[in-house]
Amino acid sequence: MCGITGIFDMKGENRIRPEIMDNMIQAVAHRGPDGQDRYMDSRVGLGFVRLSFLDPEGGMQPITNETSDLVLVCNGEIFNFLELRKELEGRGHRFRTEVDVEVILHLYEEYGTDAVKRLNGQFAFVIYDRRDRSIFCARDHVGIAPFFYTVYDGFFIFASEIKAILQYPGITGRLNMHAVDQLLTFPGCRAPNTFFKDIYTLENGHFMKFCTAKSIRQQEYWDVRYPEITEDRGEDYYAESLLERIEQAVKIRLHAQVPIGFYISGGLDSSVIAGLINRSARTPYHSFSIDFADRSVSESRFQRCVQRNVKSLHHKKLFTQQDMARYFKPVIYHGETPLRETYNTASMALSEMVHETGVKAVLTGEGADEFFSGYVGYKFDAARKKERGMILTDEEKAVNDVVYGDPDFFYERSLTELENIKPQIYSKDVGASLKEFTAVGRPVLKPGVIRNLDEQQKRSYADYKLRLPEHLLADHGDRMTFANAIEARYPFLDINVLDLAVRMPSRYKLDSSLNEKYIVKKMARGIVPDEIISRTKFAFVAPGVSELLKCKDEYVETLLSEKSIKGQGIFNWDYVEALKRRYQTEGFRLNLPFDTDYLIIVLTVSAFYDIFDLSL
Repeated sequence: MCGITGIFDMKGENRIRPEIMDNMIQAVAHRGPDGQDRYMDSRVGLGFVRLSFLDPEGGMQPITNETSDLVLVCNGEIFNFLELRKELEGRGHRFRTEVDVEVILHLYEEYGTDAVKRLNGQFAFVIYDRRDRSIFCARDHVGIAPFFYTVYDGFFIFASEIKAILQYPGITGRLNMHAVDQLLTFPGCRAPNTFFKDIYTLENGHFMKFCTAKSIRQQEYWDVRYPEITEDRGEDYYAESLLERIEQAVKIRLHAQVPIGFYISGGLDSSVIAGLINRSARTPYHSFSIDFADRSVSESRFQRCVQRNVKSLHHKKLFTQQDMARYFKPVIYHGETPLRETYNTASMALSEMVHETGVKAVLTGEGADEFFSGYVGYKFDAARKKERGMILTDEEKAVNDVVYGDPDFFYERSLTELENIKPQIYSKDVGASLKEFTAVGRPVLKPGVIRNLDEQQKRSYADYKLRLPEHLLADHGDRMTFANAIEARYPFLDINVLDLAVRMPSRYKLDSSLNEKYIVKKMARGIVPDEIISRTKFAFVAPGVSELLKCKDEYVETLLSEKSIKGQGIFNWDYVEALKRRYQTEGFRLNLPFDTDYLIIVLTVSAFYDIFDLSL
């Protein structure tokens, strides 16, 4: 993958200035250290920075089709490009390069906007069609590759990172309080929102095609669908099918002309990836892990177990309180978002270590928890069902129906209880306008889409929409790896793996004994050490903000000072002061991931506001 950016003049008045394009390209240059280029005409400017994996000599973008009618910039990888290329060459298409993304141009010639449905990969791209002077842009099925945009003064301005959009003269950053309230309410901000007012993200599984501002509209081409299961083929079939698809997903993600490695967290999912890579490896691959000086969150024992099993060339970083403080500000800058946890600091340190070895991409295990019932919430749902459900008030049911499209769906915590807490958190002025930006009372899932699903499917769909694309794959994923020019690849999010996951009976994901990811564990036997398969589920967490406070970091202390909190005017100083006292009490520890770390939200919103010089 790489970085893209561009400007489309919807008025067609030849107003695009080369120096602005160059500034935007430089803002994402860290994503592509292997080269950069741009295409410009009277209507459009397209910029590209490259992290090369294939055809290092001939694969620079923007690229055109045979007639130069179509111009493409793409951030991403197309993993089924070999079969698509063979098909397209059989139809008479001529390819100019050996890079995978060139198939997008020729698919578009054949199928128009339906071309995106043929792709298996992680991508965000823009095609400028010179024939009708239109823009076609699309983002991958689950949202691995980022795509941000805004409309300003008749221009459509887009980029892989928002900091490039902010380079456009006249665009100033304003804090989107609706996104902040979503962060307090859900695992993260919900697309198309970003934390910058009037700057949007293209939702995963969506595309846009337009010529004018009036025709800009996101259209869905893919979503998770749970078909009726008319035949249960048995756990052996599903385990074997899952192994076959995961193995293929790993294989196609190792295709590159540069070094690729993998993460070892000590958990089941990354261990499966490591074991499958080791199965076919002719020479050892590089592996990477992070360990914490805080023994309560250390997984070093399990990481060593996996590393010995796969005999990789292993690199480990010991992460300390001081590291958390050192990476804090860069994490907010590169992530372009406030946070609910501190673990992005560890994620950035991990990708920095990868970069130092010369490895350009890593395979990792995200996606298994969301689609194979891995989080503790799935167990809670099952337990509540056995106890004949949770008693919800009429008010809670009414709110849930609006927000989730199902009155009986309970996700994370009571929305009505949370709504009662918020006036304490926000400043008086901000709290007075809470009804204008509250996340509660507005839909975050399409109405009715989960109503007829079983409990596991409901939570899986909510995790897929609310946790995965704009958090785990975004500020925790893409932005932390590409801060150091590293690409992450996710075999569990392969489109063929997901197709099997949604067609699999839920009882094979969380079994009757409340054994999470049951089918993944069954599949993993013989690939992953038994010690990993049988271990208790342990979420990847870093030491909390209470540990960060112990560092006495000047920037952190300034942000949490009375002067700063009152000056920004977002949060209630009395509430923040009480939180600080509580967090600094001897022996205090949050029960992560169950407790909401309100102080890290306050701290990171304040840092975000400061770093990007925002206004309300």
